Amino acid sequence: MIVKEFKLGNTTIEVDNTYFPKTKEENERIYEEFNKIGCEILRNSNK
Repeated sequence: MIVKEFKLGNTTIEVDNTYFPKTKEENERIYEEFNKIGCEILRNSNK
């Protein structure tokens, strides 16, 4: 299920929680990884 949608210019990012772990610790780990990947995408898009 899509729980959040972001728009960055012409790009749409949809967050689907179907495969998200249910424990707080697992969610925190995935959130950190998601942010790390997102930051890397933004850094590379400015080149």
